[in-house]
Amino acid sequence: MRGLQGVGAAIVVGILLSIFLVLGLHATWPFAIGAGGAQALAIMLVVGTRSSEKDSMADDAWLTAAPDLPPSSDRKAMEAVQSQMPVPEKNRDTAAGTADPSAARSR
Repeated sequence: MRGLQGVGAAIVVGILLSIFLVLGLHATWPFAIGAGGAQALAIMLVVGTRSSEKDSMADDAWLTAAPDLPPSSDRKAMEAVQSQMPVPEKNRDTAAGTADPSAARSR
C-alpha cells in the first residue's frame, strides 16, 4: 500500500509541477518534464523510507535485548542521549582577542 501511495503522489505532483512550469513560468516542455520527474523521484524516495509496523517490532526486540540502549528509530531518544555525551573543550587563544597589546607580545 505504501508503494502505491508513493507512486500516486509522485505522479500527481510531477504532472502538476510540469504544468505549472510550462503555463506559469513559460518553461520548455523538456525542462518541465525533467523537473517533474525529479520531483516525483524525490517523493517516491521519501515515501519509501517511512517507518512501518515492522520497524516498531524491531524496536521492541531491540529494547528487549538491550534495555539500556535507545530504540533505533526513536530519533528524539537518540538525540537526547547524544546531547548528554561529553564534548572536548577547545584550547582557546585568549591573547589574540584581547585589547591589551602587551598580552600578545608576552607569548
